[in-house]
Amino acid sequence: MPQLSEGDVLAGCRIEAVIGRGGMGVVYRALQLDLQRPVALKVITADLAGDAEFRERFSRESRMAAAIDHPNVVPVYAAGEERGALYLVMRYVAGSDLHALLLRRGSLPVARAAAIVAQVAAALDAAHAAGLVHRDVKPANVLLAAGDADHAYLSDFGLTRSLDPAQPITDSGQWVGTVDFAAPEQLGGGRVDALSDVYSLGCLLYAALTGAPPFRRATLPATLLAHLHDAPPLPSQSGVPEQFDDVVARALAKTPEERYPSAGDLARAALAAAEGVIVRESERTVAVGIAAPDTASERRASAADPAGFDGPPGIGDPALRNTTSLSAAGGTGTRVREPPAPTLPVPRRRRRVGRGALAAALALPVAGIATTAALTLGSPEGEDAAARAGPLAGGEVRAVAQAFADAYEREDGSSLRRLVTSDVRRVLPAGTLRGRDAVATEYERQFRQNATRSYELEDLTASGGRAGRASGVYRVRRADGTSIGGRIVLGVMRDRGLPRIALIAVTPAG
Repeated sequence: MPQLSEGDVLAGCRIEAVIGRGGMGVVYRALQLDLQRPVALKVITADLAGDAEFRERFSRESRMAAAIDHPNVVPVYAAGEERGALYLVMRYVAGSDLHALLLRRGSLPVARAAAIVAQVAAALDAAHAAGLVHRDVKPANVLLAAGDADHAYLSDFGLTRSLDPAQPITDSGQWVGTVDFAAPEQLGGGRVDALSDVYSLGCLLYAALTGAPPFRRATLPATLLAHLHDAPPLPSQSGVPEQFDDVVARALAKTPEERYPSAGDLARAALAAAEGVIVRESERTVAVGIAAPDTASERRASAADPAGFDGPPGIGDPALRNTTSLSAAGGTGTRVREPPAPTLPVPRRRRRVGRGALAAALALPVAGIATTAALTLGSPEGEDAAARAGPLAGGEVRAVAQAFADAYEREDGSSLRRLVTSDVRRVLPAGTLRGRDAVATEYERQFRQNATRSYELEDLTASGGRAGRASGVYRVRRADGTSIGGRIVLGVMRDRGLPRIALIAVTPAG
């Protein structure tokens, strides 16, 4: 429906003014006519309202959100559909939000930051105990009541669209604001539960302490890769007391089971860090239903089988219940355990390189040539590769991009498998594939369907760092005379010493 104007009536509410816009829709200040009270009326965008899956979840989770009675949750008075528009009627909170506050101040004193996070955590625990996952914890969704000593309300429970990287990656809209605070499993298309909200709350804590999200990078793909692979930054490097380092590191653990088992446990750790005391309260999981974390065994099965991400919800891991924090036991923090790097097959014989690939390789710097050779030919048990460490050089990133083009041109599925990480994501407008086997199998299916004559990669740019990035224009010429093309972005990480592709984002031309 068209944007509402002052004086229009929807859901029994008369519009007074626009108070906010976002990826979900438009929020109006309105007057609820029957009760003569000010309300916030949120009208969902047309693209979401037309999505059958979203409509079903909107109906279910808006009812669940309305049932939550908590002082830090924005009350939902009504939800429904009128004249084709989905809407929510909520309490009108006069004031600002945490995002605006951080824009003005840059960062907050540690006690104030911890106090706001504690209120958000209380709201999340209430939602998780009701079986509801927020999915979009970020500063813009933390409302601060005017003149009420930072009384915080958490809004927009369960209403965000899923974070599918196949959605357009732009410099505006919901994706940008959300990616800065999304958990790795959420960005990777995995199952989202209470522990995902704990991760997002950890990102919010870091932003409140330092003034910036923990994994903000120059580009959106680089930010996504940093969430997936980079170690959490230390708040102390921005002048925050060192006792917050362990709190943030645990909250931002890549493996969900390594995080605090509840938002409240994270909040208690943050408050203790601000006060310089030790947490002595036992930790516990409060989430139920679809919000309950999977068991450790279920998560391992999901990691081994990407298709398992769409399986039935877990029932909560008993091992996470009634545990005691390291600080309570007299320790100083929690170590973050990274999953072991995958063991990759090593080829035993030299493969022929096409004329196009050879010409491109000759143009590479010496470091790039060495990298291409290592990726194409391998080395016994990878001793040389394992010896390399540190940030990626631009030449290494360029070389792995060219090696990808060469393997595609040769229709060499085995080489493609060696070039990517075990958890690689291939993103197209039509959907996302997850995992090395799924991605390589799809390429092999393409080879069988249309024989490849050449794969040309032009206007290639590459940058190094902890998360490298290569982008260019591709053109695939087929044996039948047809061709396809578009733009490709490759996210590159160091894996067992070698640069390998963790993200393949393709935008076909036309």
